[in-house]
Amino acid sequence: MTKGGVKRYCHNLDISAFTLALAEYETTHPLNIDVDGVNYAGAYRVMAGNVIVYFENEIKSAQYGTNRPEIIARWVLTDLCRKADPRRRKAARR
Repeated sequence: MTKGGVKRYCHNLDISAFTLALAEYETTHPLNIDVDGVNYAGAYRVMAGNVIVYFENEIKSAQYGTNRPEIIARWVLTDLCRKADPRRRKAARR
């Protein structure tokens, strides 16, 4: 393979990796959990070793390491729901 051929091959790999990463980032997965008998809905996406979770007005991310991203997304969503629940109760009292 010529020197230019190697460059072109590596460049094509870079473009492929970027395209896959972009497609992965653009894919949002729905997520539902039950916390204390209440069903909460959120969404998450996976990007470069991180899970980004969306719930109402909140966004939180965490690294997923050797765990499956879905498991980490559930933990993060649970945390966001528990954080939002006291605020709702406090607002309802007013």
